[in-house]
Amino acid sequence: MQKLVTIYLDNGAYGQGKMIVTSYAEMHGLVEEHLANYLSEGWSIKQLQAFGGNSDGLAVRGWIAAVIERPSDK
Repeated sequence: MQKLVTIYLDNGAYGQGKMIVTSYAEMHGLVEEHLANYLSEGWSIKQLQAFGGNSDGLAVRGWIAAVIERPSDK
């Protein structure tokens, strides 16, 4: 069985204690925690792809898409 997990990366979302903090800051990090849970349950990462992330400004945003796989239960 395979799943597609996406991880949103936003340098502004992790700005705790800084002057500019987005309203979504508390929601980031949840996917990363879910990925850790999947890995601890026997899933493994089969493929990674990153896109986005380039910026000439202060905010840099991008995505990581991971295909994870777990052996089928028999």
